This record gives sequence, C-alpha cells and structure tokens, in this order.
Amino acid sequence: MLVITEERPAIAWREIAVATAVAAVWIAISLLPLRAIPRTTAEAPGLDAHVYIAMAEAPRVFTLPPFGYRIGVPWLVHVMPLPLEVGFFLVATASVAIVLVLAYVLFRRLGFGKGLAILGLSFVATAPETTVFLENYFLVDAAACALMVLLILGVEKDWSDAPMAVLLLIGSLFKETAFFILPALYVRRAEPRAVAGSAALRTLLVAVPALAAALLLRFSWGGTEAGFPYLTPWSVARRPWFGSMDSYLDLWRHLFGYLAILAAANAFTPEGKAFLRRYGGYLLLVVAQLVVPQNSDRLLFFAFPVVVPLALVEFHRMKENLPDWFPLLASALVFCYLFVPGQVAAPLLLVILGRFLVDLRRRRT
Repeated sequence: MLVITEERPAIAWREIAVATAVAAVWIAISLLPLRAIPRTTAEAPGLDAHVYIAMAEAPRVFTLPPFGYRIGVPWLVHVMPLPLEVGFFLVATASVAIVLVLAYVLFRRLGFGKGLAILGLSFVATAPETTVFLENYFLVDAAACALMVLLILGVEKDWSDAPMAVLLLIGSLFKETAFFILPALYVRRAEPRAVAGSAALRTLLVAVPALAAALLLRFSWGGTEAGFPYLTPWSVARRPWFGSMDSYLDLWRHLFGYLAILAAANAFTPEGKAFLRRYGGYLLLVVAQLVVPQNSDRLLFFAFPVVVPLALVEFHRMKENLPDWFPLLASALVFCYLFVPGQVAAPLLLVILGRFLVDLRRRRT
C-alpha cells in the first residue's frame, strides 16, 4: 500500500461535495469548445462510436468483436427514455465525473491530504483522454474506467469476495479491461506472502461469474472471434513504438507527461515498492495493450490509479518541506501539464527548483 500516513480518516460528505464541484468545473472547461461535440449520432467520429450506436439501436443484434461484447453502455442507453445522443452524452459525462470523484476518494484512501487529493483529481481531469471521452461521448471507456477505479477501491478497502465478484461481473460487461484488476486482487489477498494457494482460489472464485459471462457472450452470441480486430500483433502494420520520437512524445503525453518521471522516481522508495508490488501487474497489463489495438491514448488512461499516486508522493514531500506558497508551485505545474503537456523543460525546471528550495531550507534549519 502507498502509505503516506497511517491515519485513515473517514471521508465526509462535505469532501465529496467539494470534489464533485471541482470535477464539474474541470468538465465544464473541457466542454467549452462546443464545436468539437457531435450533435447527432450521424456526426459520431470513428468506427467505434458507430458500432456502439448500432448496439444501442438494436441490442439483440451482434455487431463486431470486441465491441459487441461490451454491452454495458449501449444497453443502458437503450433503456433510457431519451434520444440516443442524449443518453450517450449523459452516461459519458456522469462517468467522467464519477471517475474524478472516485480518484479523489482513492487518493485520500492512500493517505494523501485533501489538498493533494484535489491536485491529483486535477491531474486526471486535465489529461487529454478526459477531453476525448467528453467529445466522443459514444465511447464506453469512461464508464469502464469508473468501474475500474471502483474495483481498485474495493481492493484497497479489502471488500469481501461477494461484492467484488458482482462488481467485476458488471465491469466486464462494460469492457474486458475489468479483468486487469485480478493480479492486484490476488496480491491483496495473499499479503504478506508472495505465493498463497488460498488467495489464488479466492481470486479465481471472484472471477468465475465474470469469466462465465465473458465466455457465454463470446461463444454463444456472435459465434466467432475471427473478425476485426482480433489480429496478432505481428500480422498488421503497427505504430513504430521503437525508434520513433513522435511515438515517444505521444506515449509521454498520454502517460501523464512529466508525472510519469516523478512516478518512476518514487517507485524506488520503500512505499513505492510496496505499492508497485500490489499494482505492478495491473500496470503491466494496461501498458501491454499497446501491442493489440490502436487508440493508445484511451488505453493508457487506465494507468492513472498507479501513475498519479506515485507522482503525488513527490508533491507530498515538497509540501512537507516548502513554505506556505507551495500551492503556487503546484498551480504552475498544473498549468504546464494542461497547456504544454508535450514540453518537458518547463515542468522539470519547476520540480528542480522545488528540490533546490527544499535543500536550501534544510541547510538554514
């Protein structure tokens, strides 16, 4: 566990209200360029969106794998007594808001103070993927991510097997990425041991309902896995992730920019190692998606429950040692992250300046 403090104070509803208000402000800012928002289903961008629209129009008709198996959002929109575009927009917007509020709750659960938890929420809200989810609101990723963060909270709070099984079942119907939580769930059940047969059995039992539903959908509905986009990584042209500076910059941008550097540095601290021991398998599965489909930006967003907390450790360390004007530095870092996410120099200089001020203050005391 990423233990910043041993205290685990209950999160008051007042905190949730503040986090919700901050999330609403960030969503409003992301939606300001309204010309980028499709008005009707005919304006939906990309193949994915149109497949999900077709599923909402006729939920009994199988479309294409793997989209056809992600029935959660389209079927939910189908039963809503609203036009499809309105239903999709409400589900996507509510899902992004839930992701941000649950991110706040997760950061608080990991031991961060209220201010740093809001800062972490802001980092998640200003990620480029958040805008993608709001502009192309026909996608299912925002709802899937909300359920994923809820599953991670279940791991952190050590929920019993029954609610975890139900939540994993629901999450798997929204997107198969829900299964990525299983390594973390096993480690949580096995701690402090590395290998535990009872923990493996409990994890398997939790996964059985979701696995059964996934197999039923894949082999009893649609009848094939041979269609697009089930292709081996070497059978089609892929993005040149190795040796391409443009690809590196894209990866950098969608792995939360300079926060990834802070996360990597803090991964070698004692608390960081313990945190990665639990969530390293989850992080590897998220990154491993790069070899399968396109849209790496949307895929890498699921890494934020690991990357952002590890980065927040640095801000916690700076907060404990810097003067009262630390929030100004944090605000400058958020500004750099929001408006120049592809530029490394400015935020790194600010971090170096912060470290310099820490050392200077220590010498004087």
